[in-house]
Amino acid sequence: MCAEDMNNERDDGKVTKESFKEYTYVMVSTLNQMVNYIPLKHFTFKEVVNITVDDSQYADNAKWDTNLTDVLGSGVSISPITFKQSEITNLTTIKNRLNEQLKGKEKIFWNITGGQRPFVLAIQQIAKEDDVICYLEGNNSQMVLLQNNNEIKDVKSYSLEGLTIETALKLMGFEIKDTKTSHRNLIQKYDEVKEEREFYLKFLDEYIKIKDSNIREKLLKNLIHLNKNYPSENPNDTFTSRVKKFEEERKTAKTTIKEILKNLDSTQLEKELEQGKSEGDKKVKSFGFILEKLAGYKILEHANGKIADISFGEKINYLREEDRVDKKPTDEFDIALLTKNGKFMIFECKSGGMSGDVAKSTNYSTYAVSGVYGLPILITPLLASEISNLNTLGEEYETIKSAV
Repeated sequence: MCAEDMNNERDDGKVTKESFKEYTYVMVSTLNQMVNYIPLKHFTFKEVVNITVDDSQYADNAKWDTNLTDVLGSGVSISPITFKQSEITNLTTIKNRLNEQLKGKEKIFWNITGGQRPFVLAIQQIAKEDDVICYLEGNNSQMVLLQNNNEIKDVKSYSLEGLTIETALKLMGFEIKDTKTSHRNLIQKYDEVKEEREFYLKFLDEYIKIKDSNIREKLLKNLIHLNKNYPSENPNDTFTSRVKKFEEERKTAKTTIKEILKNLDSTQLEKELEQGKSEGDKKVKSFGFILEKLAGYKILEHANGKIADISFGEKINYLREEDRVDKKPTDEFDIALLTKNGKFMIFECKSGGMSGDVAKSTNYSTYAVSGVYGLPILITPLLASEISNLNTLGEEYETIKSAV
């Protein structure tokens, strides 16, 4: 049930967009502000209150709260109920403060999704019969509402139209780094990328069709070769000869690839095999770019119309200068997908080996931008049948086997 559907329903006991227009919305400050943003945008509320801690050594609630207010803009006024870190160990203190600050609020919509346990326990004890306690279940995209003396209702879809990756990142204190390939919402640009999209879908079909293990190994060997970095400039006396050898090997690899993938448009294939390579580039990783698009356009084919946003090669930074360690991006997501329910799915495409920090999502940013419901997923060039028989694969697969 989307917001528009809810708004158009008759008043027959079902949950609608206007069901809580006389309620005060009370949320709890959290890093994953998406869980507070969704009900606020989904329903109409009388007023908004935020429970927050102003002196925590473990969390930066002030920044989290600013992230939310900046996204919401000046049109939404939020009243704070503030606690000291030392106070949230005392349930009586929490209940007294909430009762005092919310005195006179006849109906309250409590969102406990992002709340620490002391706040959740206090809310459960002081919530009135007419109040609503809300919990967003991210794993199956449900909004659970507890109301009317313990009657449970499920809003099975709380999708938000117009939700974007930029908005989701800002809610978590990140922004998209401005680059030549900065954010392309491929849902919005679906027709714009038609030529590239169709090429890669055909590329994937050809790739999957190859049943001969020797030809597959030969193709993969040469694709992996396109990830080989330029030689070091030291020692200088052999640098020119080593660059020449590097270019010759790269040319041979491309020729072999085109021979195997002869059903693809050779001009377009040549262009794609040079992805990531520019004048003087020391790190090429062309196969990495190719794998990203092979997977990304297949995901887009299935997800178009069902999700809010998807983009490739998304470089991100912290919003605030003081949070940045250096001028480099905080992280880069190969494929970033955002559902209409605000769930982030990050696909890491590894055409070679994989370090431990990548396996955990660099700087844990997958979890930072989407909370506990964030989902990092690994994509390799191997087919399912090859992954299930890793030990039988040849030496050309070693780096990919280590990633798996």
